[in-house]
Amino acid sequence: MKKLRRALVPAVMALALGGLVVPAASAAGSSYEAVPHSAGILRTWHATVQCQIVRIKDNNVVGYDRADGTGNSREKAIKAAKANVPVPKGHYKRHCDAKRVW
Repeated sequence: MKKLRRALVPAVMALALGGLVVPAASAAGSSYEAVPHSAGILRTWHATVQCQIVRIKDNNVVGYDRADGTGNSREKAIKAAKANVPVPKGHYKRHCDAKRVW
């Protein structure tokens, strides 16, 4: 465990400073290597969707509405945004398109 800690601490410090440095232990043929910067970092995705609002009575489109959502993945953010679209009583939503995902 101490070897692993000695190999990873310089790599983590280098990542904090903005670069990736291979420690001397891994350069000498050790099985321990530096951790890439994306390991263990959670990302929050944001999405904006637009849906048609359709009147149930005559099945006509009465307008469009947009909503935002967030999630741990692209798909979850889009799903949350679709769930946030306000639908008036007597209407339903359809054809939801992701307008912006970041």
